[in-house]
Amino acid sequence: MRRYLYILLGALTVASCEPTPTPAPAPEPVVEYHFGEMTAETTETSATITADIPYKTIDGVKDDSATFKLGYHANNDVDTFVEEYSVEGSKAIFVIDNLTADTKYVARLYIDDKMSEELGFATKQHTPVCEITCDATVEAKGIMATIALDNVAYIVDGEAQEVESVKLEYARRRSELEWIEVDMTKKESVTLPEEGGEYLDESSTYLYRVTITPANTEFEPMTTEEQKFETEYAEVTAEISKPDVAIVGDNIEFVVESVKVWFDGVERPDYHYLEYFVYYREPGGEEAYWENKAEVELNDGGISLSLSLSSFERGQEYEFAGAVVAGAERKVRLSDIVTITIPKEETPTPPTPPTPPVGGDVDTSDLVGTWHLTQWRGAEPSFDVYLSITEDGVVELWQRIESREWELFYSTVSFENGVIAGVYSDGVAWSTSYVVEVADDTMTWTDAYDSTDISVYTRSELPDDINDVTTTRASVSSVGFL
Repeated sequence: MRRYLYILLGALTVASCEPTPTPAPAPEPVVEYHFGEMTAETTETSATITADIPYKTIDGVKDDSATFKLGYHANNDVDTFVEEYSVEGSKAIFVIDNLTADTKYVARLYIDDKMSEELGFATKQHTPVCEITCDATVEAKGIMATIALDNVAYIVDGEAQEVESVKLEYARRRSELEWIEVDMTKKESVTLPEEGGEYLDESSTYLYRVTITPANTEFEPMTTEEQKFETEYAEVTAEISKPDVAIVGDNIEFVVESVKVWFDGVERPDYHYLEYFVYYREPGGEEAYWENKAEVELNDGGISLSLSLSSFERGQEYEFAGAVVAGAERKVRLSDIVTITIPKEETPTPPTPPTPPVGGDVDTSDLVGTWHLTQWRGAEPSFDVYLSITEDGVVELWQRIESREWELFYSTVSFENGVIAGVYSDGVAWSTSYVVEVADDTMTWTDAYDSTDISVYTRSELPDDINDVTTTRASVSSVGFL
């Protein structure tokens, strides 16, 4: 037994002297970095980088504490880092500012010391920003306007350029604009129209614009927005010499030696808003009212008119004046007034105005009514004619041809086999006879001796102004249309 104990004790002693075994080392964690696609959109000075959000895993588990950033450089320089970004879904969006235009760059993502593959991108080529300045001041009158330009410049990227030319264009506002060009390169202002140009229209709207062309041909000319200005009524002044009025034979001879009219200081005898008249009346009327007037033409700088004494009352005084109706405002300018007396002796008796004839036996019932001349010799007439026909052969001819006032003639007619002929009430026959055709509201008269002379009438009503201004005439004192 004792021996057994000794053996056991020896074994324990040997066992306690052996070294303790070292445990096996733990395996290294598996770290992986995940980078996705990157794209770039650029301007001249910025880039927007859109990337799949990168991440890091340890032993397959995503490390939420890992952070990432974007680095970029040009020309192999050291990376500049951008740590701020926005997130849209699974994308991280980096915005890079203050880049150089037309330059190549490289960008990559970083997690710890690991980098993604490089993304190459380039900023866009610089496009110059061009603008112009031009301050315009307009002083408009009636037929002229002065336009002054100031602060005229062509600017590229904030720097003024040398200017090659400055062009002003203007046009009256209407459906089709007709632009008139004015070279303003060496002018600060211009009065429109330039010498030899057409004067402006009174009381009208005009458009204008300015085009500036730089000396550097790399840049295109630029034009301002269209602006407008309004002309006024022209300031009209007139000098009309005192009339010379005399009775010569059976006529009154009226002469004004000189008529001059200025519009905004410009003498324009051919202006379309200028008419010349001879006014006459019995004394005692309202100062501004003249019941009689005759339009005349300017001849050798003056006006004249011959009036038959038969149109005046014997022994009566009459006032005469030369007149101009000038400008779009249609104001009247008068000469001095001259008064003469129509002598009683040897004054021919004026013809008695015709009276309406008494109807006859002729049947014109097919033609009854009021008719307006709408076509003459194949075209629209430049004058006015109305026929009023009764069923017993009386024709009233209303015309406004050479006069601005209506004239009335009476006639009796014969009408057989579709052919009509007439005699004015003073016994003067019509110039011809006519073949008449009526269809609904249209009546056609064809000269019986000249088939090209065709007059077309349309059934109508007499105008409202006829009764106010009509003068009854004998055919011998004024030519009737028929």
